[in-house]
Amino acid sequence: MMEQEIRKTAINRFIQGEKPKQIYESLDRSKPWFFKWLKRYQSGDPNWFKNKSRVPKHSPRALRPEDRKRIIETRRHLDAQRFAQFGPSAIKWELKKAGYQLPSDSTIKRVLRAEGLVKKNSLHPQGC
Repeated sequence: MMEQEIRKTAINRFIQGEKPKQIYESLDRSKPWFFKWLKRYQSGDPNWFKNKSRVPKHSPRALRPEDRKRIIETRRHLDAQRFAQFGPSAIKWELKKAGYQLPSDSTIKRVLRAEGLVKKNSLHPQGC
């Protein structure tokens, strides 16, 4: 039996008057398991028996989209200038001059790599 079916069966047995302990023991489940699904059922959500995402709803340390965009735009601006340095430190310097607080060089490097803006040549062995 699929897990969702087991959840529905447990709650149906409870609704029909069976004791919780009999239900969760016969299904080889724990007491917290049973009451978790009972609480979800009682919430009124029509999909109470389905798993919910465990992904955090908010990542306070994640790089904001506007900061990511600023990094990319600064890199492209520096790249277009003749003889300009355009690695993470140079990008950070430019952004700091403009008054922006930014993440570490490694975070800037990750953004550049994700955007395909890392250039490899003999002068820059780290790839930036």
